[in-house]
Amino acid sequence: MSTPPTISRRVLLAAFWLAGTTLAGAQVRRGGSDQGIGGTGISGGSDQGLGGTGIVGVIQRFGSIFVNGERVAYAADVPVQIDGEAASAKALKIGQLARVVALRQADGTLATKRIDVTSEVTGPIEQAKGSELTVLGQKVNWTGRESWLKPGAHVSVFGLRRTDGVIVASLVQQRHDTVARVSGPLERDGHALHVGGLRLTGADASRVGQRVQVEGSVSQGVMQVVRSKVDDFSDLKGASRLSIEAYVRKVGSNLQLGSGFVARDTSRFAPAADTRVVVNARLDGANGLQVESMQSVGKFPGSSVQGPSGPARQPGVSPGHGGGAPGGGAPGGRGGAPGGAPGGAPGPGGSGPGGDPGGSPPPGGFGSPSGGGPFGPGGGGFGGPGGGGFGGGGMGGGGRR
Repeated sequence: MSTPPTISRRVLLAAFWLAGTTLAGAQVRRGGSDQGIGGTGISGGSDQGLGGTGIVGVIQRFGSIFVNGERVAYAADVPVQIDGEAASAKALKIGQLARVVALRQADGTLATKRIDVTSEVTGPIEQAKGSELTVLGQKVNWTGRESWLKPGAHVSVFGLRRTDGVIVASLVQQRHDTVARVSGPLERDGHALHVGGLRLTGADASRVGQRVQVEGSVSQGVMQVVRSKVDDFSDLKGASRLSIEAYVRKVGSNLQLGSGFVARDTSRFAPAADTRVVVNARLDGANGLQVESMQSVGKFPGSSVQGPSGPARQPGVSPGHGGGAPGGGAPGGRGGAPGGAPGGAPGPGGSGPGGDPGGSPPPGGFGSPSGGGPFGPGGGGFGGPGGGGFGGGGMGGGGRR
């Protein structure tokens, strides 16, 4: 009697991955929702004439990159810049704040030909106490406990500003140079100009009220500005719409973003101060923003980025705005825990290793997502890295109108 052939774990995982990819492809054909491409390759196809989408948000995971719940593919040799300096895709980390122009491909996927990463502040740590850091006069909320987080250490801080100016860090990286750089709203206090708690000399006073990026030399808490520019989305050429992750508050008929941008919002949406959302907006006029919809941000499927301490605050939902927290449940409801608890079925598992927080892109593949991000319908789940599954990848009925 012959012995049945032995099926190795590697072959079995490969079979599961292939089945998941086939299922995801079928869902693309049926529903037309955004589906990512495994690895970092970009399949054939071209933009379908809808214009690009400028995406600004924290990198949540790899397998392409996930930003604002969207999977964006890129070529292995994609041009990358980190704080204006040329880098490679290997330098990308979970928690960095990325800016891309994503184009819809013929098969419905999103792809980009360039990735820009920007820190909110780069410079020496001036104070470190518990989960609070001060870097170049900027207050930083960071839950990391790295041994080198001491006054005098030079760091780059990536994350999002709240409307009170505090930076909620998603990644703090140690540096070994003395670059001093900060981005944020330029403000005036009497005759003095400042970004956060950093006073500036040599800055252009006509830019007060705008978001600026400044670089220079610092002495006794004052920066002598050497280079500066207004951050006005002009680097996102080809984008007709924007998807921006931000902390926001309503000011009259405007939505004030902690990063310093202001968007017109005529809806009845009234978030509490410093609510974290993804703002979907269109550009009009001289790079002005008009809000089209919003989704609350608690934790996207696959995200490893922590927000401020305490439970995530979810904004109320007004007509025309996004639904509940990620999970694919009913608007206002919570999604399922990993593994397919109520809120959505688990996505197909991946066959490759997952990316650790702060890690570089892993070489292996990921399970294909079966639900949309901010621009797609809610419903399916993301395949968790390394084989796990997250229930419910949708945004609870939110999406671009």
